Amino acid sequence: MQTMAQVKIPGPDWLLDALMELQYRFPIDAVEPYQAVAERLGVTEEQLLEELKKLKAMKLLKRVGFYVNYRAERKKAALIALRTDEPEAATRLLASLLEVTHSYIRDHPVYNLWVVGKHQNPEIIVEAAREAAEKHGDGRWLVLWGVMTHRLSVKFDLRRGISLAGPYSTINPNPPRPEELGYSREFARSLRVLPLEPHPYRVIGERHGMSEDEAFNAVQEMFRRGILGDPGAALDGHKLGFTFNAMYTLAPVEMSRLRELCRWVVENVPEATHIVERDATPKGAWRHLCYFMFHAVSPSLKSVVEERLERCPLLESYLVIRSLRDMLPGVIR
Repeated sequence: MQTMAQVKIPGPDWLLDALMELQYRFPIDAVEPYQAVAERLGVTEEQLLEELKKLKAMKLLKRVGFYVNYRAERKKAALIALRTDEPEAATRLLASLLEVTHSYIRDHPVYNLWVVGKHQNPEIIVEAAREAAEKHGDGRWLVLWGVMTHRLSVKFDLRRGISLAGPYSTINPNPPRPEELGYSREFARSLRVLPLEPHPYRVIGERHGMSEDEAFNAVQEMFRRGILGDPGAALDGHKLGFTFNAMYTLAPVEMSRLRELCRWVVENVPEATHIVERDATPKGAWRHLCYFMFHAVSPSLKSVVEERLERCPLLESYLVIRSLRDMLPGVIR
């Protein structure tokens, strides 16, 4: 096992503890969450918020808030892979046709641009991939559908210098729409970014004609029903030194055991920040259909994950596809 390295956070010594608390122990049951965290740390709420605002200005802190489950909007999600010498143009084209949340240049020998796109109509996703490959690539493309998200939690263990999923990483595969519970889609989306203010739910509630208690109770209900998930701080890992960012794609010994393989990863690889079971278009074009992401401050730390994988009886082979460039840095996801 490799030696871990604590990440340096600009600010007082307690700030690292604050970010760990906000990532892994965000008080979802507190109407004043920052006050609850400050009390745990032995600092004032004012001190905590002042330091968080500094980190946000430095873009080390992306946001504090909730993941909004795209399935509540009845969208389909896919990982699109292309071969292109024009990654900026290909990303722009895909973003004009789809809701694009990630676009990375990666070191795969065939496909060098990997883009996550969402749309209600899966045919539009396929046509967008084909158009981008034809206009800005060599015609080769691949669409890897998100059949089931077994884990979604992008968090960083700042003491070990390695990614580590949070406690609320399970995703409801079929949540209700916000409208079915009496809330607007705009209100649900606004909860991705909680204001760095003493009463964040009051601020958001006022924007939507709700009292603080009404907004907070709505958050609680949407969280229970799976519209909202993975609460807490979202950090910019790369700016904090997590420069090793790799996509692992796994092939099962038998394709009928793909879901079992993904579940094995859930149970045995806590450092995986996403675990997604996929299907491919064109059919049969990609065998490595269990996917996860891993982040670390040093490439040597990938041995933490790979030693686990070597013990997996369900695994035929795996690929490590490293991210080389983020085409959408700073995007709120």
